[in-house]
This record gives sequence, structure tokens and C-alpha cells, in this order.
Amino acid sequence: MNGRHRRPEADSLPGVDVADRLESGPVVEAPGAVPTGQGRHSGPAGPAGPAGVAGPARPAGPGTTVRTTAAAMPAVAAPPVTPGSAPAAPGRTVVARRDRASARAARRAAARRRNLLVGGVLAAVLVLLVGGWLVLRGGGGDDVGTTGGGPPSQETLLVQVTDEDGTAAASALTGVTPSTGTGAVVLVPSRLLVDVAGTGDIPFGETATLPERSAPAQALTDLVGVRVDDSWVLDRTALAALVDAVGGVDAAVDVDVVETDKDGNETVVVEAGNQELKGAAAAAYATYLAEDEPEQARLARFDDVLTGVLQAMPEDRVDVVAALGRAGDGSESTLDAAALADRLLHLRAAAEADELVSDVLPVTEIDTGSDTPSYGIDSGQVAAMMRTRFPAALQQDAGGEVLRVLVENGVGTPGLVEKARAKLVDDGFRFVNGGNAASFDFEESAVIIPDGTEKSVARGRRVARSLGLPDSSVTTSDRGQTVADVIVILGKDFAP
Repeated sequence: MNGRHRRPEADSLPGVDVADRLESGPVVEAPGAVPTGQGRHSGPAGPAGPAGVAGPARPAGPGTTVRTTAAAMPAVAAPPVTPGSAPAAPGRTVVARRDRASARAARRAAARRRNLLVGGVLAAVLVLLVGGWLVLRGGGGDDVGTTGGGPPSQETLLVQVTDEDGTAAASALTGVTPSTGTGAVVLVPSRLLVDVAGTGDIPFGETATLPERSAPAQALTDLVGVRVDDSWVLDRTALAALVDAVGGVDAAVDVDVVETDKDGNETVVVEAGNQELKGAAAAAYATYLAEDEPEQARLARFDDVLTGVLQAMPEDRVDVVAALGRAGDGSESTLDAAALADRLLHLRAAAEADELVSDVLPVTEIDTGSDTPSYGIDSGQVAAMMRTRFPAALQQDAGGEVLRVLVENGVGTPGLVEKARAKLVDDGFRFVNGGNAASFDFEESAVIIPDGTEKSVARGRRVARSLGLPDSSVTTSDRGQTVADVIVILGKDFAP
């Protein structure tokens, strides 16, 4: 889904607040208009559902107010009206007098959400076309990203916001190329099933609760084939403090954000509408998922807040470090404060230059029999998206290939597969968790390739050397499989 941030159209009257020049005038009934008090939503747009948020209504001309006709706008259920809520109740149209910068930011956020939720098909087609072109240019197979001396260096950072139970409610893989000033954000559903070595299949959001701090980054690396350099995890309190530290974020809130207490009482903590959010409200909005909504809706809200934080950050590194300090102990990163500040400043520069592109990871829903949906990746679309968004962070070995290696434990020693994984990933191979072998009596390790061709033998030897195994461990087998290019069964001769 292509959520490229776009700036609004050029302002023909820069520095001029048109609303200030409007004067009250006669109300004109458009043909077929519904009389006052019976019409639907008019004036500044309220929530339009998870697919997007309409921007503020524009007056037809100075001194004239036009009511939207019933034929022009389908009826939708009116949101509950509470004091201070967005002007969605029936009645006379009101031209809101708003700060022009806030209005532009709100329109930009609304367009981004609309693009994320509605433009998925077009984005999928685009990444497939680009990915296919890259495959053809690279000679086919997995040899992508090896052309012309390779793309410029790319930094990746996994950003997550956790709930009270420690699971990640929202996650985003970010990448930035400092030399070009471009960046990418790929939003990852928390219910996406991932395979964690030594643990098995679990929802991605739950990897944040595992003892291994790098478990989320490792799981995502193995799943999508992109090197995740570092991670940054914030709980809701820390995110709220950070938003306050940067002075708040502009957001086009598409629905009322409701919280339910232990007694079942519901409270609207953020009302729908274009507004500036302070810390607690921004944290609630970024992690909110209404009943029966797809998870993509929450990810779009998280993207709003994340981008808003980046754009609101100070330009000076020292000030960014100070803002990060205000997030407190609920903010943890594999980077120190200065390095994290540098990474965020690179992302900020990309966002300010309108060069930060957001997508939702392409997934397919898995029927698990539960009321809560789970997801698997759409492998073809994900591969194309990763090639397009993270060309310099793909897992590639020294030969420039994307080589998948499935590893099985043929000894039974706990943790053996994880240690082999570390070696393989460090050398650029894509790790596939094979779990335990059929038996634990392997004295010698076996590096299995599908045939004796020169290409396959060379692949097998590269894998063997990465694991510290002799070339003689490479052997052919007709064991049919499509998950990996090379299969390794670890024996007693493997030295972690």
C-alpha cells in the first residue's frame, strides 16, 4: 500500500487566511437539499471511517454557505456528540476558522491514511512490477540487489509501542538512506504470525515479551529477509512523554477513541476531528483499534503519530537527545541516545522533504478458528516491497545472493539452532527455522544441496564455511522442499 506523504497543492494566496475574509451571507439551498436540521453531515468533515478522513469543507464563494444535498453525500451514522466534539451534528454549515498550518498538516495526515488503507492494490501492483523488473534486470532467481556496485547504505530501525501487557500494539520497520535523504516505513501487524527459533510460531506483537531483547528484530529479519539493524521500544507512557516533549502532533482523528475501564464503562478520550494531540491523547490514538476494525486501521493511526513526532522534532541533535530523555525508562533502544537521535534526525529530514514513504506489510488472513484474526505474509508482494523499499538492507551473502538456509537440530542440544542462525545471518544468509531433525544421532553435520551443479555446490560450500564446517559436509539429496535453497542438519561436530 503506497502511503507516500504528499504535500498539499500550492497555495495561491500564501500567508493569507481566506477564512478571515469571509463574511456572513445568505444561505443558498442547492437543488434537492435537505432542510436545515434534517440534512446529514456538513461543514468541516468529521470521521469518514477507517478508510480515510475527509478534509475541511470549502466554501463555494465569499459570503455564501452551501448545504450539502442528500443526493451528493450518502447518509452515514452520525457520531455521538459530546461537548467539544467535531461539528458533525445536523444544522447550519459553519466555516471553521482554523490555523492554516494545522489545516495543511491535517489534510496531509488524512491523505496519508487514505492512501494506506485504500491504495493497497495499486501499491501491490507497483511493487510487483518494480520487483519483477529488478528480478529480470538481475538475471532472475534471487540475485536481486547486486547491480552496479549496489545501492547506497541504508539504516534500519524497528519502532514499537507496547501495551500494558508488554505486547507490541503497533510496529514499524523504518529505513533511511542518508546519502539520498529518502526513507521508508513499513507497518507490521501485531497479529502477524512469525517463527521464532527456539519458540515456534507466535504473533509478532508477542515477540516483544520474550526474554531475548532482539527477538522482534530477529523474527522480522527472518520473515521478510531485510536486515534489522536496531530497535526502539516505547510503552504508552513513554510515547506520551515524547509527544509532549516535541510540543504535540497534528492528527486527523478518524474515530472517537474510546477506553473501557475494568467495570465496562466507556469513556471517549479523544474525539474525532482534525486537531493537535498532546501526549496521552496521541498515545491512545496511535494504539487504538475499534471493534471489528482491521488492524491496518490502527497501523495507519500509529503512522500518523510517528510521522508527526518526526516532523515536530527539533533540528538540533542535543535537543533531540533531551526530548528522548523525557520519554523516561519506558523508552528502550539498542542504540544509545546520541545514535538514536541521529537516526531520528535522518528520518525527520526525509519526512520534511516529503521523501518518507509508508506502506502496510502485505498480509493474508489466516483462519485459526479464533475470533481474533491472525495473518501470514503474502510472500510475493512482500519480497517485491522489500526489494523496492530496502534494497540496501536485504539479507545477501558474500556472493550477492539471497540464499535461504533451513537449519535442523540433529543433536538435541538446546539452543543449537539459534547459535547457527546467528552465524548465518551475520554472513548475510536468510535463516529458516527447521526445528528438530527426525533423530538426534547425527555425528557429523550435513549441508544438503538439491543437485551437483557448480552453482549448488558453491552455495553449499559458502553455507558450510559460515558454520565452520568442512567442504566435505556438503552433500546432495533428492529431499524435495521449496522452503529453502540449502538444508543443514547440525551434528555433534558443529561448534557454536
